Amino acid sequence: MSRRARLDEAANRTLPEDRWPVVGMIVPMAGTDRRMSAAVRSLLIQNYPQYIPVLVTAKNEEPAADLVRSIQKDYPHVRHVVAGAAQHCGQKNHNSLHGVAAVKDDVEVFVFCDSTHTARPNFLRHLVGPIATGEAEFSTGYHVVDPRDHRLVTLAYALCVLLMRLLQAVSSFTQLWGGAMAMTREAFSRFAVEELWASNVVDDCSLSARLQSLRVPVRLCPGALLHTEAVKHERQVWRAWMERQVLFLKFCMPLQWGLLGFMCVAMVLPPVLAVFMLLGWLFAKVSGLSLALVLLWVVLLAKVLYLWRNLLKRSISLARWCLSFLDAVVMFALVYVYSLPARSIVWHGQRYVVGACGKVLRIERRFE
Repeated sequence: MSRRARLDEAANRTLPEDRWPVVGMIVPMAGTDRRMSAAVRSLLIQNYPQYIPVLVTAKNEEPAADLVRSIQKDYPHVRHVVAGAAQHCGQKNHNSLHGVAAVKDDVEVFVFCDSTHTARPNFLRHLVGPIATGEAEFSTGYHVVDPRDHRLVTLAYALCVLLMRLLQAVSSFTQLWGGAMAMTREAFSRFAVEELWASNVVDDCSLSARLQSLRVPVRLCPGALLHTEAVKHERQVWRAWMERQVLFLKFCMPLQWGLLGFMCVAMVLPPVLAVFMLLGWLFAKVSGLSLALVLLWVVLLAKVLYLWRNLLKRSISLARWCLSFLDAVVMFALVYVYSLPARSIVWHGQRYVVGACGKVLRIERRFE
């Protein structure tokens, strides 16, 4: 992916400044995540010719809104939009649509970003580059987790995101990621994105499903890579995040959710069989060939994980990296089984009861 990023960088340098479209950067904000201040500020120092940053909160009196006002002291050009409580869709969708309404007459391209991932100064050029050159109407970036400790949960979270990033690079799996996606204003209107999001639980999966059904390509921009700091990551936070990823697919992209089930089986079966074969060998119930197969699987797994580990910025013990993989496999299996009967999603303290294609049927607030 780094080669593609370098090619994009070279193409961006040849594009005249007046060819870059005016961008409206919409950042929905909620909660009290300690990473939010640095992450949002990194989005405000992009080396992009002209863009309008819009920070959107549900309420005027909440911690995220207080942070916006603090940021505006250093960046007075930042717009703050108070969206109010969502009634028929996910709160993030609701916030994003109010952000669009605030700038739709002033910009040519909409960019949507999460508020907890740090961006390099050239992030926005990478994300908008394919749109500026006319290559694509929709583009997406992704993120990589920077684990700041060696706890298994932190490493397992980093490994899950890394695997999803690698899958994004496979063209048949490339889809929009709500933390860093861009689209032209004309495409936003032509594909009825406002109407879609106004009744849906999530932004990226719902729109990706629509684009796939219409065979509209999404351009992956490897250089538009955000960085997510993870330290002392909590297991319940990791599980809640994974549950949302799986459930979004179940409700919006059921075919991919089904494929995810096959992937789950493929990840769970080898270690389970390895344990049984090892126990059988210890009790002389299976042959030495079984032990050799187990050892071969361990060696191959360690080799693959060793290569994946090199994609991270920090040095991590291979033994702990392998243990984190097993932890992730167990969590993945539990989450997928939980998703089978699920009909709702809990997100930022609200339960969304969801119907076909991700349509929100009911919102239960202050759910714990």
